Amino acid sequence: MSTRVRIAVAVQVVLMLAGLVSPLLIRATGTTTYLETRPVDPRALFRGDYVILSYAVGVGILGAEDARQADERGKPLYVTITTDRPARFVKVGLERPDLQDGQTCLIGRARRADGQASVDFPQVAQYFVAEGEGHEIESQLGEDQLAVVKTSRRCNAVLVGLETR
Repeated sequence: MSTRVRIAVAVQVVLMLAGLVSPLLIRATGTTTYLETRPVDPRALFRGDYVILSYAVGVGILGAEDARQADERGKPLYVTITTDRPARFVKVGLERPDLQDGQTCLIGRARRADGQASVDFPQVAQYFVAEGEGHEIESQLGEDQLAVVKTSRRCNAVLVGLETR
């Protein structure tokens, strides 16, 4: 193999590994928080079994002005929550927050439905499950299910799993 081919292959391998580093680092060192789930009805034929998660902490927290600014700027929202079990809402804003002890944050995006603005959390919105388990988990969402989420100081999040309250 020529030197150019080796360099090209090495660059591609490094780029693939770089995509894995951030989620693995967050999973290993992030702050654990527990989010109350809400039921959603997902259907996708070609994606395998998965559950779409919605979180109670994102409902009713977004004012009209914040929603408008997020839409106009195309920027994410930063939702500060507590690390309690389950997490409680602290504040929402367009800038990354300065976190206090017992707080963490999630990156969200404004969504308008039924005349109400809420916040979705794309980083932790899908939970892939073993084949055949999706409907059972969907039926339990919103009751006693909490999403276990690891977060970084920069508000990035990784969904670790679901557990009973």
